[in-house]
Amino acid sequence: MTTPVTIVLPTLDEREHITDCLDSLLAQDYPAIAEILVVDGGSGDGTRDLAARRGGPVRGVPNPKVTAAAAMNGGIAAGGADVIGRAGAHTLYAPDFVSRCVEVLETSGADVVGGPMRPVGTTAFGRAVAAVTSSPVGVGPGRFHYADTAEDVDTVYLGTYRREVVTEVGGYDEDELQWAAEDQELNFRLRRNGRRIRLDPSIRSQYFPRQSVRALWKQYFNYGMCKASTLKKHRTLPSWRPLAPAAMVAGAAGLGLVGVLGRRPVLAAAPVVAYATSAGIVALRLGDQPGVAPHRALGALSICHWAYGLGFWAGMARILTGRPFDTRPRNGR
Repeated sequence: MTTPVTIVLPTLDEREHITDCLDSLLAQDYPAIAEILVVDGGSGDGTRDLAARRGGPVRGVPNPKVTAAAAMNGGIAAGGADVIGRAGAHTLYAPDFVSRCVEVLETSGADVVGGPMRPVGTTAFGRAVAAVTSSPVGVGPGRFHYADTAEDVDTVYLGTYRREVVTEVGGYDEDELQWAAEDQELNFRLRRNGRRIRLDPSIRSQYFPRQSVRALWKQYFNYGMCKASTLKKHRTLPSWRPLAPAAMVAGAAGLGLVGVLGRRPVLAAAPVVAYATSAGIVALRLGDQPGVAPHRALGALSICHWAYGLGFWAGMARILTGRPFDTRPRNGR
């Protein structure tokens, strides 16, 4: 008997992506998709209307709490299947995406399964972002960004799991974390509870990353805040990865201050020059990829590193001053 699957798709102002995303989900070769729940956080751009026109297994669910964490908890509660597939609106799914998720879930013995994040840029800057976020130098040793072999990992892009696996650890955290921290923090709790997370490259999708400087900066600054909020909750980090950009920012600020106070401009400029030199070498190599300009790759690489590091320290400042994290986006995303 084929295992029924509920797909939960959190949305908030996704007019640009929702139609193509749903079309790819409706084109799945898996015969037992019980429902595709579009759990919407109050979109004002017509996302809900576009989703409602798709019909079939697509069903809208309101999400008054707005965030993806609340959307996932609401979708899990509203869904009828025991297997839950977490989807994202910025993604197109291979026709066998769901069938591969179910097969890997049933044969690997893992508790959460997913594929790698394969970014595809649609603008000149977006192609540079895709190249940077597919590189270990750009995003660190997070295997789900670039792995090409099946292996157990600390987190995956999206994720498919049995309902009870998530509910037994309390579901997604809606109340303590910076918004967008929910997936990795949930997987961290699952691993601490003895659960396995499995990455399998045969689970294929295409992710559309941020396509502008401003959007990328906001995303990665928020990612840094996310890790600080996880640190506050658990008194530890899921991995050492956030410490690299945080240390870079702290080191640059410290040397810069010493250089300014000591009237040693060479010392003050040294961290920036060293970073620009090393990042420039990486950017030249990334520029070998079709459609990727080295100067744009340098810009995307710098944003990912500096915005992330600054976001982490901004989050640490919130911890030290007792200010709460933003559990939902401010002024949009």
